[in-house]
This record gives sequence, C-alpha cells and structure tokens, in this order.
Amino acid sequence: MRRFITSIALLAAAASSVVAVAGCGSDQVVPDVRGQPAPVAQRILADLGFNPVVKEVVASVPAGLVSGTDPAIGKSTSSDGITVRVSKGPGLPIVPETANLEGDLVAAALIKSGYRVEQTMITSALVRAGTIVRSSPPVGKQIAPNGLIVLLVSGGAHTTAVPDLFGVPLNKAIRSLKLARLRPLVVPTPGIGNPGHVGAQSPSAGQVSAVGTTVRLWTDSEARETTVPKLVGLTAGSAGALLQNRGVEPRFASRMARIPAELGAVLSQSPKPGAKVRQGQSTLLVVGTLPTKQQLRKPGIGQSFGLLPNRTDVFSFLYEKAACPLGRGAAQVSPDLAVPYRKDSAKIVHQGPVDLGDGRIAQAVVVKTNGDFIPGSAEVAIRVAPCPQP
Repeated sequence: MRRFITSIALLAAAASSVVAVAGCGSDQVVPDVRGQPAPVAQRILADLGFNPVVKEVVASVPAGLVSGTDPAIGKSTSSDGITVRVSKGPGLPIVPETANLEGDLVAAALIKSGYRVEQTMITSALVRAGTIVRSSPPVGKQIAPNGLIVLLVSGGAHTTAVPDLFGVPLNKAIRSLKLARLRPLVVPTPGIGNPGHVGAQSPSAGQVSAVGTTVRLWTDSEARETTVPKLVGLTAGSAGALLQNRGVEPRFASRMARIPAELGAVLSQSPKPGAKVRQGQSTLLVVGTLPTKQQLRKPGIGQSFGLLPNRTDVFSFLYEKAACPLGRGAAQVSPDLAVPYRKDSAKIVHQGPVDLGDGRIAQAVVVKTNGDFIPGSAEVAIRVAPCPQP
C-alpha cells in the first residue's frame, strides 16, 4: 500500500512538472476551434495560454465563425501567438478559365451554375472554329451571381463580320461587302428607306458569317436623278445637310483659307451647280481650313473622306501592291476643319489592309459617328507610307 501511494505521488509531481513547463513556452498543439463563434474561440485559446489575434477572411463558412488558424489546427507550436481566421462570408465567385474550350459546352455549364451567358462569334485564324478565344469579364475577375459572361467564340479563319450598311448608299454598300469578302444581293422594295440607300440588311450588322455568304440589301426603287445646287459660300454643315436632303452624299476635303471669310466655307464643289447626279452618289466639297505653320510630309499614298452623323461607314481605297510593297496603312480622324469638332463624336472602330489576291491591296477603315458629330467638322484620312518615290 505504501508503494502504491508513493507511485501516485510521483505521477502527480510529474504531471505538475509538465504543466509548469507548458506554461513556460513548451510546444502545444493548436486545438480545433473551426466553426466556433469568434469570441468563444478566443476564450478557449486564451484559457490554454495562447494570445489570439483575429483576422477577417473570405471563406465558405458563415460570417462570424472561425474558418481556421495560423499555425494550422493540430500543429505544435512553442509560441503563444496565434492568428484566428474569422469568416466574413463567402466572396464573389471568379470567372473560370474557358479559353480553347467548346463554346456550347461551356455556355451550358455556366448557365447551370446560375450565370447569364451570351456567345459572340469573332474571326480568328489561330483558334479552331467553335472554341472560345476569351471571355468578358476575363478569367479571374469576380462576378456576381446571375452575372453576365460573354464568351467570344472563334468562327475560324474563313469568317468575316458583316458591316453596318443601314442608310449607306447602295453602291458604297456593295463595295463594302466585296471588301469584306461577302456577296451582295440587292432586293428592290418600294417604300423602304431613302432611294438609292440601304433600308435593311440580312444578316444583321456585326454578325460573323462565312466568307462568301450572301448579304441581302433591301432598298427603295431605283435612285432618281437630282440637280446639284450651288453650294460655294455656304458653311460645310449647311451644304452637307442640303445635299443629304436631296439624297446625295457629301464628301469633304480641305484647303488652306486665304482670308478669314473662307474658314469653314465651301470653296469649290464637284460636280458643278446644275449637274445631274443619281441619288446615292456623292458630291465633293472643298472647305477652307486654318493655315498651319508646319506642313506634314505627304505620304506615298493617301486619301481623305467626309463623315456624317449617326453612321457606321466603311471607307477604303485600292493601290497596287507592286507600287508600295512596304506600305503600312494608318487612318485617323482629323478635326482640322473650321467647323467646331466635338470630341469623341467620331471614332475608328476597325482598320487594316485587305489583300484582294490580284496584286491589289484595299486599305479599309470603319468609322462610327454619333449624333454629336457636325458635318464638315472632321474627316477620316487614310495614309500609306513609305512608298517608292515616283
């Protein structure tokens, strides 16, 4: 009996020694406090000799509950400092990686996950048709539940975007379609749109279609002839509006004004007053501009075009590849006329060369204007340089 009591005493002394060592910085195992409210977890850890510090984090557990600790639960530590990660609720999900995956399969999966999805076809020579090029918002960005994800899906190399041709003169619309490697089909329909202009189209603007697709252009009866009025002396805006009312497209060019009265005024026109033109054709108006101290060097090839409000137009000119083998095209909106130009009322939305395959290059640009654009306040200039000097 005396031996048994002695053994118990020794064990008790050993136990008290362990407790004493533990309180003096010996290793302790971090207890599992996950799922506990933050105050409860802090009290548990403090009772064990830890000094807990709370850090709020995004986590899948409900807000206010502990999602984990640092050092991690179950780890041994000799320090009394411990970080308690307290959930502030689940964060917004992020857009997943979708590139090079099948568009239809990804769209179905995202819709099933509660997102709204749109697929937009784009032309891509590098990504196989039907697979995703990229998404908007891009991968890794946060998105709210039921948010919209736009998947940009490749239509392959043999596709092209249908230009916006509504209200465009018929001859210009046909030219734009040929540049886009599409086939025009004119459908005469009395009463639709202005005579000589496109009143409707199918496929619609922006749709990606295979090269060679037929695009139907509905237009009113054949364009009628009209008389070109006298425009010299009028402001560019007034002259342009007068031509538009007659179904004629104004085109603007600029010339340095010699006297203040010529600023913003039409200095010459072609065709001349009294000439007969068909609706949908264009009339060139030369407008006086401010003199400039420094003249830019003329490019090897260049051409300028006038703009109209609330339009999306395709402008282009052709040149022989052999005449300019190293040509690099660039277009810009030039607000250099005397008529006040409103910033951002005209924007270039696409530009680039199109190799027609017969030794010719078409330098094309798509320009979009809004209702703030004032006719005659700017023009789009397409230039190609360098070219061999003649």
